[in-house]
Amino acid sequence: MSNYDQGNTGLGFIWRYTLQWSNETPINYPQVIAGFIGMAGCLAIGFYLNNLMFGLLATFGVMITTDTASDGTTRTYITELFRTLATGTVAIVIGITIAGHGWLTAGLIVMISTLAALLGGISRSAAIAGVQLVILAIIGSSMGDGGLDQEMFKIPVYFATGSLLGLIVAVIAGFLMQQPRDRVRSAPPAKISYKQRFTHWRRKLAHFAGWKYTVRVALCMTAAQSIGIVLHLERSYWIGLTVAIVLKRDLAYSQRRIFQRGLGTAAGVLLGSCLLLWSLPQWDSVVVIGLLGALRPIFKNRSYVIYAMLMTPLMFMMFSTGSPVTSHLLEDRLLDTMIGCVLAYVLGFYIWKDNSQGNVKEA
Repeated sequence: MSNYDQGNTGLGFIWRYTLQWSNETPINYPQVIAGFIGMAGCLAIGFYLNNLMFGLLATFGVMITTDTASDGTTRTYITELFRTLATGTVAIVIGITIAGHGWLTAGLIVMISTLAALLGGISRSAAIAGVQLVILAIIGSSMGDGGLDQEMFKIPVYFATGSLLGLIVAVIAGFLMQQPRDRVRSAPPAKISYKQRFTHWRRKLAHFAGWKYTVRVALCMTAAQSIGIVLHLERSYWIGLTVAIVLKRDLAYSQRRIFQRGLGTAAGVLLGSCLLLWSLPQWDSVVVIGLLGALRPIFKNRSYVIYAMLMTPLMFMMFSTGSPVTSHLLEDRLLDTMIGCVLAYVLGFYIWKDNSQGNVKEA
């Protein structure tokens, strides 16, 4: 994106960059299969056991696992899947532990987000893990009530179970479909040691440019948490989630994601409003959630607007499992997402765009 395009919010920008379609990344069919079998399977088990909490959390686990991608060998892919499982489980534990304490919880989420942004500068893997940690810690904090009883710690167990199921299905599907991970590989790049990465990261911190993304995250997340508490928003965690999802290290990439998320969510709310007209039977909702779970990895790298549009009714159905979707839920989702997008645009992009040379796209 050129310097002229960056900061432009007209129809030309929206058409050229926000509504773009990409075929650069091939479809990862094992992820598609894992999305359908894993998400539909976990929800079906939850219905069968009359344990909707298991169905919801295990489905979340599958969803996070099927977002994991790798251009390396099968061994590398499996390693990254396990890393995602571990990061997600730890994040959920952190979230439910700090939940339910008002401003203290908000402050801890800001601290976690800021630290994750800072440490994410070490490597791309650290950046991805940091974003996953923040997203799932926020989700975990929305599920806790300030207590640490035995029931609370079922949450990470259910999540890990779903993640493991998604991992197993993805690996088996990849093996059966013989994904060409190990057969067609370009020459591997020179390996950079952890010590070299750490040294390079420390050198970057000697200049403000090395802190810029961390400051952007801190500003946006502080505003997100403060607005949620001051305005007493019922599902204010959606604001923080939106910020964590759309705020990228590269400013131009952030701008594109902000508009894509906003447009996709608005379209998704319109699509989700169809759920107000009728309530799907339990087993029909299993199939629909499975299909949406399968479509996610297809559209995520092709059209993020469509991806965000599909995610909106998917989240509605998951959050309202066992009860009908309400207009209040739709309004909350749209309002909180738009607040998050505005915060990310103003505090995470607009005030920084005049000094945006040399950004490197990471997480």
